[in-house]
Amino acid sequence: MKQSKKMSSFLKAINKYAQEQSEAIRLEAEEFKKQEIEKATKEGIEDAYALIQKEVSTKKAQITSDIAKREQESRKQLFIKRNEIVKRVFDDAKEKLIEYTNTDEYLHYLKDSANKIKESFDGAACVVYIKESDADKEGLIKEIIPQCTVKTDDSIIIGGLKGYCQSRSVIADDTLDSKLEDQYEWFYENCDLKVV
Repeated sequence: MKQSKKMSSFLKAINKYAQEQSEAIRLEAEEFKKQEIEKATKEGIEDAYALIQKEVSTKKAQITSDIAKREQESRKQLFIKRNEIVKRVFDDAKEKLIEYTNTDEYLHYLKDSANKIKESFDGAACVVYIKESDADKEGLIKEIIPQCTVKTDDSIIIGGLKGYCQSRSVIADDTLDSKLEDQYEWFYENCDLKVV
């Protein structure tokens, strides 16, 4: 019986040791499991954050690109609108100048223009160009520049005079067409119709 008691005590000790070892392994396994879950969670969060950052960067780039395209389209539309306004202003000015060429004041303008051309050529023979509908004013021009030949020029739409002196290789353009054309640059600089 002594031996069975010893055996029983020995088995109890082994069982107790086995239970302690089992509990230690279980606790260690739980701790390992907990650490692995925390590690996996942390890595998952980091991966999710990196993915979110990548998505945010992609969206920012897309939004920036969309904004740039919209700004470019807006500028294009403003440019078109500005050109329409400028065209309308100059078309209106052209019409008013054409109306002006039907007044008595226009005759004074032609006389002044003929005097300017005469001075430019210093009395040398020249050709003076006028628009087709001003052909009836040839006599008025020849009174001021007797040594000129008067010809019509299809490029003169509004009115005025253009002279050419071959001996001096000089062109004098005092047409209303060229004066209106010269106003484009001034208009763009001073009208505040800038596309920014």
